[in-house]
Amino acid sequence: MLQSAALVVAAAALAAAQAPSYAPIRVDCPSAALIGRLGDPTRGNQTLPPDEQQYIDNRRNNVLPDLWQQYLNDNATGSTGYSASEIVGGQPNLGIAISGGGLRASLYGAGTLSALDGRNSSTAGPLLQLASYLAGLSGGSWTVTSVALNDLEPIYSLVTGANSSRTGGWQLDRDILAPSGLLGFSDNGNYYDSLEEDVRAKAAAGFPISITDLWGRALAYHFLNGTTEDNFFSTDAAHDQGTLFSSIRYTTSFQSGQMPYPILATTSRINENQQLTNDSTSVIPLENTGFEISPFTFGSFEATLAAYIPLEYLGTQLSNGQPTNRCVNYFDNAGFAMGSSASLFNAVQEGFVGATFSSLLSNLLQAVTDLDPPEGSVALVANYPNSFGNFTPDTGYSFESAGEQILQVTDGGEDGQNVPLMPLLAKARALDAIFAVDGSADTSETYANGTSLVATAQKVELHAHNYTRFPDIPHNQQEFVDQGLTTRPTFFGCNISDANMGNYSNYPIIIYHPNSAGANPGATNYSTFKLSYEDSETISFLDAANLYAKRGYPDPSTPTQPDEQWPLCLKCAVVDRARQRAGVARTDACQACLNRYCWSPEIADQLVNATQTAGNNTPASGGGGGGGASPSSGAARALALPAGGVVAAAAAVLGGFALLA
Repeated sequence: MLQSAALVVAAAALAAAQAPSYAPIRVDCPSAALIGRLGDPTRGNQTLPPDEQQYIDNRRNNVLPDLWQQYLNDNATGSTGYSASEIVGGQPNLGIAISGGGLRASLYGAGTLSALDGRNSSTAGPLLQLASYLAGLSGGSWTVTSVALNDLEPIYSLVTGANSSRTGGWQLDRDILAPSGLLGFSDNGNYYDSLEEDVRAKAAAGFPISITDLWGRALAYHFLNGTTEDNFFSTDAAHDQGTLFSSIRYTTSFQSGQMPYPILATTSRINENQQLTNDSTSVIPLENTGFEISPFTFGSFEATLAAYIPLEYLGTQLSNGQPTNRCVNYFDNAGFAMGSSASLFNAVQEGFVGATFSSLLSNLLQAVTDLDPPEGSVALVANYPNSFGNFTPDTGYSFESAGEQILQVTDGGEDGQNVPLMPLLAKARALDAIFAVDGSADTSETYANGTSLVATAQKVELHAHNYTRFPDIPHNQQEFVDQGLTTRPTFFGCNISDANMGNYSNYPIIIYHPNSAGANPGATNYSTFKLSYEDSETISFLDAANLYAKRGYPDPSTPTQPDEQWPLCLKCAVVDRARQRAGVARTDACQACLNRYCWSPEIADQLVNATQTAGNNTPASGGGGGGGASPSSGAARALALPAGGVVAAAAAVLGGFALLA
């Protein structure tokens, strides 16, 4: 831990990292190049951005070895039978990914993290402390940003405000769009005036704006730390208008290397005319470049770009890497970053063309128009001046938005990948295991059914050489349901030959943790449209998600009792690749665990029979097709997405923003 003097320095640095307002500013450009290239793995030269590499090296060399040693020697979570020093020498490398799905996903992710927090007396294992990376998307991005900018504050105090220096926590009892209720005209009016004033300042400074700016400012009231119960409707309070995503660097936990490296996932569309031509209810094709926002960079490892810009210069217009005007600072507003990862408003163009939503869309567009957006602003997506204009990647691919002035950034789940696995699959990050928290609303009951994993498996194969392989999974959502894999945690990719360690044939173990009705001890399937939670609902949701993450796969004969071996089995999975690198044979205890939790194509029929016998063979809502070819054949993978999904969520949010008009 840092000493008190260092804490003062960190606090001062954090204060200095705050922008004076929501509006970015123009500054002189540095002499150094503004675009960093991430290399081409086919030439063996994919690298991390230097600042990320430095952070990860410090964390993995100076922080994590002792934590892994303690974890492996902790008998409370079970004994693997391995020598801790041998496993730690193999450098385990873990990531956690939290899905989108509005406040439901935020709370499901938060409750799960509380179960993975070693500071709690009861835990499935201190994976939050052990993880090298923590990725979030849409509603999951709200959790990740809040956790990171609030210095890894314990989850319950972060969310509820109890026993916290913050007053009110996330304040989910106040609706994100109508915090004083539909009839609270005066207070709501002050709220909207504050949002509009901030966004108008950005427009007046000459930067493109959209509905995402208003949305991001609204999210900041809840997930950052400048809004309290007392000042919520105050027009004098700053409400974190100048808090930057890069401010994460100055938190105590980040400066001391105690924090998993946080990443927000987004995707992009080329322009307003880009539309899917198939029957999928996703909005963005998988071929589009997905972007990530980290404390140091904005960019993508995908072969269509393989480049980044330093976060402090995000918003700078570049042509082939050269500034076309002065450079930009303070574009990386933390609320705008969260809003970008959850910017699903363009879905209205795909899903709603009838009279039902025409008045809502009209009101929305008028609200943005009244803020005097600069020419070229695109109303329904996050607007980023294109730093990758006329850019040519080193990979032999072309960047699809190279010819656009505005980089149109959208909700990271609009291509079907609602769990942000792609950033964690980059070869340079070399993760061994990823704990995938899936709070998606894939079914009519608002539970997950494997849709996101199916989409990611297909995405990896589009530009496979930039990523580690994705492990074998069932062909489609219906198979996930038929095999009972939507009702319990499952490990995918357990077994890999020693000969394939360290090359493209390697892949991480995916620890899939879907939100489901199966063994759930409480309500965690609220609608994505629900934009407020009573305090009692918030606590019960956190409790249920926490318990679910600690119960594992109960024995069918005692379905209400947690699996006592779950903490051990989780431990066996997260260290298995390090064990293999160290040349250590699996112990009987870990082999028994992996036999219980690991999936492979060879046991698919056995799982179907067991699920049918248990009476859990219910149809996958909206699940749909998929070929019968091998899961590793890209053309055979089906991308059948649930009806409604992101399009319906967009309608709900649009309806709320109609109040602005």
